[in-house]
Amino acid sequence: MIKDIYKNSNLIFTKFILVGVSLCFNANAQELDSLKIEAAEHNLELKAQYKSFEAQLEAVTQAKAWQDPNLSFGYFISPIETRVGPQIARFSLTQMLPWFGTYKARGNIASYRAEAEFEKFQDQKLKLFLKVAEKYYDISVLRFIAELELEQFKILEDLKSIVESNYENNKANMVDILRVELQIDKQLNVMQVLKQQDQVLVTQLNQLINRSLKTPILILNPQQILEQNKFIEIEAIHKNHPRLEAIRNLQESNHAEKDLAKKQALPQFGLGLDYAIIQNRNVMATDAGQDAIMPMLSVTLPVFGKKNKSRKKAAVLQGESLQFKLEHEQLQLESEIQVAKYKQNELLSLLGLYNKQLERLADILQLSEAALANAKMNIEEVLQLHEERLLYEKQRAKSLAEIQKNNETLNYLTSN
Repeated sequence: MIKDIYKNSNLIFTKFILVGVSLCFNANAQELDSLKIEAAEHNLELKAQYKSFEAQLEAVTQAKAWQDPNLSFGYFISPIETRVGPQIARFSLTQMLPWFGTYKARGNIASYRAEAEFEKFQDQKLKLFLKVAEKYYDISVLRFIAELELEQFKILEDLKSIVESNYENNKANMVDILRVELQIDKQLNVMQVLKQQDQVLVTQLNQLINRSLKTPILILNPQQILEQNKFIEIEAIHKNHPRLEAIRNLQESNHAEKDLAKKQALPQFGLGLDYAIIQNRNVMATDAGQDAIMPMLSVTLPVFGKKNKSRKKAAVLQGESLQFKLEHEQLQLESEIQVAKYKQNELLSLLGLYNKQLERLADILQLSEAALANAKMNIEEVLQLHEERLLYEKQRAKSLAEIQKNNETLNYLTSN
């Protein structure tokens, strides 16, 4: 029950941050796990959601609390004469008691609402993990592409040497050298742009973690991270996903509301005590001047039934609404999983295509560079082939990143 969470709410916050961060099998992937944990500990939006849960927990105590007793005092300006003396003042203490089980029903309503709030916190935590992973893979693919661009730069330098050698042997024109230099300048500009883009992504990831925006993100081997095999086979949603559990807890709260509506239609009891102060005036009686004590019992009469019928009807309608919401959320999760599975198959198909194209281009480039060295092929054609190879390499890298991000999405959609 929610009371166990209530007793250890601060400890629970740290505990459930760690739940959902799965252990990976290489050091680079573990870096992502540490980023997720750090984000869960410091992200302001997640902290706000947890505080909302703690605030809802306090409603449990409020719901189970008894009504405050009513104490009244009256002073008679003109004392009321009685047989034993004048009555000059009166105290009255009353405590109202609802029908049996009313406080329990109210406590159950607040408890289940608190549990629903906790499930929202769980869902927000999982969404935060997904956002961190997506930014992490965006940085990884950008740095992998930067490595590919650097490799392309070195290839262009080698091609320039070959063309210069051919020019010295009257096998090439100066325009061929200038064409290669033009590509080198273009390559340097591309590498500079990638560096600036990297800084933007690092800033965005640090913002999610809520730490200094200039904190470096260390990724030792981006290619290895992107090529790790973590393909997920999913058939259906998990029945205990936080998005579903939140609605189920609200349904339980609704059942308690129906029970409360029935109990509110029953009488309430009031226990009280009256104490009257009697002044002694030397009346010739054995009980002269003795104060009066009178126990009291009161009962409310719920004769106006419209409001009670309205409470019951509202609870029934709210229950129907929650059932529709649950069915819609189940369909929504199933739809999102099917879209992710379709995207996974599409990305794997594209990855296979890029791998085949790169294998063929590797053979073509080997032959073309040999032909260029023997002045049997134009430098422009060789540059075009290298540009095509780089394009496929970058498309392959982006597909790998999308596969990893899609896996993270599937992890979120099927979380328990």
